Amino acid sequence: MVDVPPPVSLPPQGFLSSLWNNAVAFLEMCYGNQGLSTGSCFFWQVGDRTYLLTNWHNLAGRNPLTGKPMSDTGAIPDRIRFMAYKRKTEPDAHGYAHLLYLPVEIRICEDDLSNAKWFEHLELGRSVDVAAMDVTDAVTGLEIRHVNALESDAVLEPFTSQDVFVVGFPFGQITGAPAPVWKRGTIALDPTFNPEGLPKMFVDTATREGMSGSVVIARHIIVNRAYLKKDGTKTLPILYATLDVVVGIYSGRHYPDLEKAQIGIVWKRKAIEETVQGRKLGTP
Repeated sequence: MVDVPPPVSLPPQGFLSSLWNNAVAFLEMCYGNQGLSTGSCFFWQVGDRTYLLTNWHNLAGRNPLTGKPMSDTGAIPDRIRFMAYKRKTEPDAHGYAHLLYLPVEIRICEDDLSNAKWFEHLELGRSVDVAAMDVTDAVTGLEIRHVNALESDAVLEPFTSQDVFVVGFPFGQITGAPAPVWKRGTIALDPTFNPEGLPKMFVDTATREGMSGSVVIARHIIVNRAYLKKDGTKTLPILYATLDVVVGIYSGRHYPDLEKAQIGIVWKRKAIEETVQGRKLGTP
C-alpha cells in the first residue's frame, strides 16, 4: 500500500520551479486493499478533460505479449492509486503554503474485472503498451499539470543519438523528496522507423522497475537560431533556449537481463494521442 508522507510546507515558487513535479505521479496497482505493483503515470490534457497515461500492462495487470498476470499473486488490479498534491492553505507573507501529498484512488473496472473504464489503442489494442483513463473529476482541486501543456510549442523532431529523459519513479516513493526522478537516455535507433511495424522507438538507458508508464522528454538546446512553432509561425532568432518536447511513454526494456544491452522501449507520442482520441475501452 502507499505509504503516505506527512503534510509538507513548501514555497509555491520553489515547488513550481519544476512544473513537471505536478505532471508526473507515482502509481500503485491494487486489487481491493492489496497492493500488486507500482509504476509511473502522467497527466495529458484534451480540451477541458484530464487523462492519466500509463502502460497497458499496468492497468490490465497482464504481460501484453503473453497475457500472463504481472503480479506473483496472480491477481489483476481493479483499482489504482496515484499521488498528488493538494493545497491546504493560501501562501503566507513569506510565500509558503501548506501542501498535502495524498493518494487518489480510482476504480478501473468492476469487482469481477469486467467493464474496464480505461482506454487502449484503437486499432492495435494491447500490441501497443499504452493505456489512458479520464480522471478529470478525480483531480479537481488538486495541484496538477499536464505534460502536453508544459512542453515547448516548438516543432522539433527527435533524432538518433539525441538525449532524452525518462521521468518517473524507479525507487518508488523517496522519503522527503516526493518528485519524479529524471533518468537520462539516448535515442538508439532512427525514430523515423517503426520496429516490428509498431509505433515505438528504442532508447539506450539503464532504467529499472517502477518506471513503466514514465513520460519521455527530449531536450533541445537552441543557440542563436529561430524555430518553427506548432501554430505554423516561426520565431525570431533566439540567443539561447532549452526546449522540452514530449516524445512518448516508456514501457520497459527490450532486453531486461543485465548482461545484455539495456534497450528501453518508448511508445511514440502518436500512440498516446491515438489511444486518447480513440476512446476504445480496454480488454483486460
